[in-house]
Amino acid sequence: MKWIILLVCVYCIKATLEPLSKEEKKKKKEKKEQKPVLKSVGERGLVNTEPQSYSEITKNYKKYSRNHVDKKMFNGDLLGFVTPWNNHGYDVAKTFGAKFNYISPVWLQLVPTSQGTFKIKGGHDIDAGWVRDVRANNTNVKIAPRLIFEQWSMGHLTQVTSSQSELLHMVQVVVEFFKGEKFDGVVLEIWRQFMGREKPRLHQIIKSLSEGLSQEGMSTLLVIPPGVRPFPEIFDKYDFQILHPYVEKFVMMTYDHHHATGKPGPVGPMDWGLRNILLIMEHEDNDNHRHKLLYGVHFYGVDFRGDGTFDAIVGNQYIDMLKSVKPSQFVWHLKASELSFEYRDTKQIHKVFYPSLRFLQKRIEAAERFKIGIAIWEIGQGLDYFYDLL
Repeated sequence: MKWIILLVCVYCIKATLEPLSKEEKKKKKEKKEQKPVLKSVGERGLVNTEPQSYSEITKNYKKYSRNHVDKKMFNGDLLGFVTPWNNHGYDVAKTFGAKFNYISPVWLQLVPTSQGTFKIKGGHDIDAGWVRDVRANNTNVKIAPRLIFEQWSMGHLTQVTSSQSELLHMVQVVVEFFKGEKFDGVVLEIWRQFMGREKPRLHQIIKSLSEGLSQEGMSTLLVIPPGVRPFPEIFDKYDFQILHPYVEKFVMMTYDHHHATGKPGPVGPMDWGLRNILLIMEHEDNDNHRHKLLYGVHFYGVDFRGDGTFDAIVGNQYIDMLKSVKPSQFVWHLKASELSFEYRDTKQIHKVFYPSLRFLQKRIEAAERFKIGIAIWEIGQGLDYFYDLL
């Protein structure tokens, strides 16, 4: 037994005294360098130009300002989506919670059953401890989980809006669930599923849910699709006019532009995004309610390959890619206000778009100029130093 103890002690001493490998030293140095700092990204001169090199990003992306963690810099309402498949978002919501007016975890689905009733799925993802932590950091933040209408057909839509009892039952299911979980509201995602068809029925469901939730002191927010080409205009200024008395915030999905074009290019071009905002504001009455609009800003990127395929990438993947391919230059797309670079692997050329500090600053300035808010999809996908600007 003594021999065993002696061997273990010798091993521990040897492991302690052995010099670190070159790779271990590099990792240790990077970890030490990537701690929060006093000055913000603006004070360090990192915002208003394109990165001079890839290392400007890789050496700074975790260096957010300790002095700005609890300061809200954006002069508008801010919503952050959080997804259970990207745990970093949970940490961001706690660390930078003071900056947000709304946090929307993507947990829940409203599903019709074969018995003609409704149930809410996804409750297993709810993290009550995390919700308490977020509220502890910001007593004014509203926790409003997204509720997506899944497995709904046109038949379900017609059935529930043709029967007052079924409509009331659906509202009761939602209200009781959200009240039971002590949430502050809901972000409804229903419009895109029906591509804007049967609008009066969609209006009816949204109004009924809003009235039921409002009676219990909860807010209703609504996800709306973009309406400027290459997307069809399935939500328009008249829908906004009808629904704004019932909806606290409209979350406009001004991203995924590349899905509609089918071509490599900016993910959420700012010139196109702002045209979508203006389309809603064309109606005179709507202009008085512009503060209800949240401009959708993506925190993910896209890696377009030469063969026509592409993949979404998030912050840690982007950083790994920069360190691996070491791009020699970046391209700033002026109208789109997005940053990209190209690289070649053994098979083909890649074109990569991912948000930057300048990308975010331009959208913040536009939102403040238009007197609207911002909704981020989603906060775990970005880089930590982005939050100095928000």
